[in-house]
Amino acid sequence: MEKILVIGKDGMLGSELYERLRNSGKYEVFETTIETLDICNLDAVRNKVNDIMPKYIINCAAYTNVDGCEKNFELANNVNGVAVGNIATCAKEVGATLIHISTDYVFDGKLPTNEVYTENMEVGPVSAYGKTKLLGEENAKKAEKYYILRTAWLYGHNGKNFLKTMVKLSEGRDYVTVVCDQHGSPTTTTSLCEIIEQILEKNPEYGIYHSTNEGFTTWAEFTKMIYEILGIKTEVKFITSEEYKEMFPESSDRPKNSMLSKEKLHKIGIYPKTIKESLEDYLKGGI
Repeated sequence: MEKILVIGKDGMLGSELYERLRNSGKYEVFETTIETLDICNLDAVRNKVNDIMPKYIINCAAYTNVDGCEKNFELANNVNGVAVGNIATCAKEVGATLIHISTDYVFDGKLPTNEVYTENMEVGPVSAYGKTKLLGEENAKKAEKYYILRTAWLYGHNGKNFLKTMVKLSEGRDYVTVVCDQHGSPTTTTSLCEIIEQILEKNPEYGIYHSTNEGFTTWAEFTKMIYEILGIKTEVKFITSEEYKEMFPESSDRPKNSMLSKEKLHKIGIYPKTIKESLEDYLKGGI
């Protein structure tokens, strides 16, 4: 039975992925958390990897607080960037394949919204989070056998997320204001787990794969979709990114275009669910 090491089992994605892989019965699954492994310590990572000798290492660990990355750049850079180099180095030493989770934030978001980003387009992050994740991508490639999965607007049951925030904000309010000019693909952790599982089964060519739910929307339209499904009557008022920045001047800049092409996934026979299908599935499990 193939061994898989899931790094970051205590996170929103890692917790679900670990349980799915373990319950599948197809793999012998191991895990680490922020308390059991310091991924910024190369020797600690090497000892863990050498002890397990996994065929796959899946790195779900990340500092994902976008605004927090601006204030704590060194920490974010160590976790999102430098530590990935430690994991990749150790993966290469034992011949393991690294699956690393990255983000749409590696792009500057300035592409016209009638176009989508492909894997080979030029990157150029504008935020601290994006810059640290781009370093992580560069370091992940040191594993030589790697899959870098760029996802976007991720939400799941195990942790805070945009959906939970918007449902909470609707309570006792006539309206909420939501940004309407940032375009992307809200993606459930379940959908990303399904993509990872298919990558494990298909063993496609190594490289970068855009991995989000199918279709595109905006934060404001996504909020309307959530409210409509749940029967919430609160009005969604649209505001621009500039208006949001005036309201929250310390917030990090977000890409206006986070639309990632899934054509490369399609070519290897992976077809993620649509945004609405995944949202409906998510809500069936409660908020």
